[in-house]
Amino acid sequence: MTLRLLPKLLLWAMLTVSCIGAVGTLLRTGSEPAPARVERLTEQQMAIETAVGFAREWMHWDGQELAEARAKRLQPYVNPELLSSMAVLKTEKKTMRQQVVAAEFVSLAANNGSRYVVRVRVTAENPERITWVIEVPVWVQLSKGAAVTGLPVIRPGQDPPTVPPSESDGSKVSAEMKQRMRTAIESFLKVMLEGEKEEILSNYVTGDSHLIPLAGRLHFVSLDQLAAEGVGPFTASVSFTVKDTATGFQFAQRWKLSLVEENGKFFVRALSV
Repeated sequence: MTLRLLPKLLLWAMLTVSCIGAVGTLLRTGSEPAPARVERLTEQQMAIETAVGFAREWMHWDGQELAEARAKRLQPYVNPELLSSMAVLKTEKKTMRQQVVAAEFVSLAANNGSRYVVRVRVTAENPERITWVIEVPVWVQLSKGAAVTGLPVIRPGQDPPTVPPSESDGSKVSAEMKQRMRTAIESFLKVMLEGEKEEILSNYVTGDSHLIPLAGRLHFVSLDQLAAEGVGPFTASVSFTVKDTATGFQFAQRWKLSLVEENGKFFVRALSV
């Protein structure tokens, strides 16, 4: 009996050692505990919101604004000990003014514990449109809030990163099929943009597309470019011009459509950017 049980005991021992090793590895290399991760993400969000709000107020310059009024605008964001120096703004012309149009988060860097440096892009008019990039130092205390700890640093602007092209399966459709697809897509775009009810799309989409027309908010003007590939289902990238119904402004749109062919007719299955 003992000899028959020995192989099983050895097997169970090996499995136990293996499991213990795996658990040890997970404990050593796994991600941080969930509560700590939530706290860290909350801190980061608090730092971002504080920096963006501060940037909007700090970059608003008005030659006629009193220092007390400027300090009052900055007070919700700034370490109280630095508020008076943060509010200093001098100008030779009281009529000079810079109005902030937008303040946007760009990037975040941790800087020793609960201290962060937040990069913010500010678009302003003075009166010409201009873009500033500033780095704002922020300290966060979860139970009390966040505060800007120093004057922001002006940085040079930077262009957005170059996005690599999407992967392609390389199977371009024939010229004849592309022409038939173009006709179907033009009809779909017109109905999708100008149609009032979901039922009107039934002749142009599959039953599981869940697409809803834009009810005439935009008018279809022209299909300017079409690139299609696949052997069924097909992927079509379409560039087209639309006109805003309310203002008459025309602008470009680019949609990626997933299509299927049934009985010689194309139907849109999905729409994405």
